[in-house]
Amino acid sequence: MNKKMVRILLRVSSRQQLHDDDIPLQRAETKNFIKQHTEWVFDREYIEKAVSGYKNGIEDREVLMEILEDARKHEFDILLTYMSDRIGRREEYSFYISTLNKLGVEVWTVKDGLLKSEEHIDKLLNYIRFWQNEGESKKTSMRVRDAQIEMIKAGKFVGGKAPYGYRLVDSGQISSHGRMLKKLEIVSHEAEIVKKIYDLYVQKGYGYEKIAKELDKEGIAAITTEKWKGGTVCSILKNPVYMGYYSIHRRKSGNNFKRLDRNEWIISEKQNEEIVIISPLEWEKAQEIREAKRAHLQESANRSAELYEQQYHAPFNPRGKLALLGIAYCGYCRKKLRNTGYNNHWKTKDGEEKVSCVGRYGCPEKCRERSSYSQDFLESTIFQVVEDYLGRLKSIDITEELQKMKEQQIQKRENERKEIAKETEKIKKEIKALYDKLPDAIHGTYCFSEEELAKMIGERKERLEQLKHEDASVQNAMDRAEITYGDLERFTSIAPDWKQLFGEADVQTKRMLLASLIERIDVKDEDISIKFRIRVDDFVRETIDSGTTPYTHGSA
Repeated sequence: MNKKMVRILLRVSSRQQLHDDDIPLQRAETKNFIKQHTEWVFDREYIEKAVSGYKNGIEDREVLMEILEDARKHEFDILLTYMSDRIGRREEYSFYISTLNKLGVEVWTVKDGLLKSEEHIDKLLNYIRFWQNEGESKKTSMRVRDAQIEMIKAGKFVGGKAPYGYRLVDSGQISSHGRMLKKLEIVSHEAEIVKKIYDLYVQKGYGYEKIAKELDKEGIAAITTEKWKGGTVCSILKNPVYMGYYSIHRRKSGNNFKRLDRNEWIISEKQNEEIVIISPLEWEKAQEIREAKRAHLQESANRSAELYEQQYHAPFNPRGKLALLGIAYCGYCRKKLRNTGYNNHWKTKDGEEKVSCVGRYGCPEKCRERSSYSQDFLESTIFQVVEDYLGRLKSIDITEELQKMKEQQIQKRENERKEIAKETEKIKKEIKALYDKLPDAIHGTYCFSEEELAKMIGERKERLEQLKHEDASVQNAMDRAEITYGDLERFTSIAPDWKQLFGEADVQTKRMLLASLIERIDVKDEDISIKFRIRVDDFVRETIDSGTTPYTHGSA
């Protein structure tokens, strides 16, 4: 029997999920799963503590990159984890599974079994599985956010690092996870620095940078760096915690980080007098000054921009207006197309000067066959293809194939349960027979002693318990199969919504949707070749060009 080297992946997304800085439950489940496969041999484990599988991409996770590198060296045969969401919670992780499979590594999970990518339907199932993981992560994030909002409104500390001027101490309350909750406590010498910052800002009119220099001049230790920074001073002046109010939703994260206006903040409804360092009156005065300065700077910037445009006729900046940047390539040199747009200037009959931007995709190597493509032509062509693609998703009928696959899986699981039931009944009879021989063993008239019989009965009872878990595992696999096939059926049903969303989306949203649907677009003078991440043709048996769908066109 050929032995297979197995490595396990353990991951939790936050420090709160660790138990004594470890992940023992996942380890126990995976180790027990390995024991159920006689040809498997545990080799080593990869562990990720407080690493999000939703916020981080594959290349951002050092452990996943290490696994990939070890797979290329053929150091192991199987990667095992507790559930697929331990690998990741974004659709892109389905391609990570495919890559490992191509390198000869099987990917298993305790809950989902083998994650295959041999057939096209396997790839789609993996894609949907990780798509579902992402949806669950978003729902969890929303639930956590809602809970935080309610805690903030009630005047409770929701966790995280203590702001400057405070330390974390035990609150005396236990969380639902059995951990001691924390609360803020004022650090007196730091609180005096906070008061000084507000005094310099409100009473003396110092700016952020000038306050930072003043603190450095007086030898006051900075928070995390050698010197104070203007941004640190600004964050202290904006935080309502210093007047005794907790807050949330003060900034919007994502691709474009944005600080929100005060009227969008969520602040506790009642003041916590235990953490007050600055009076509400002084804090409000600081906000009035800060907002007045910001309005003045914005007004000055607008006037400067207007003057610059009048003097130099500055054109509209076209950057970020091309939806295909990042996925569109020159079909000749294979390099990414870039923005080579230009501006047209003209005068109206009234003498008013006008300017318009002409969007254009250009080859960085300026290939002689074709070096540029107009934005209108290229994008309208691709958008039409994408809309047709999304429309075709809805028209595909895979019900019959799904039903056959589901029946095969159910039959396989039912056969497994029958075998388990058969062995269970056999062992129960053996246990009964052994119990019947106990009186003879006690009297010394049986070939086995009482102790030997007890040991044999104990071994069979352990096997019964194992069979019970195996049966539950098979039943769980059947239940999860029902969910998986249900997801696959729903996958095609949402296609019209995607088409509508794409048609109504702005450029940024279109770019995100295109990136999730398309791996790359190769553009030549005579044709455009689009490689979709999931191909419609895989289901209609009309495979074209091993993954690329070509669309021939004339000149732009």
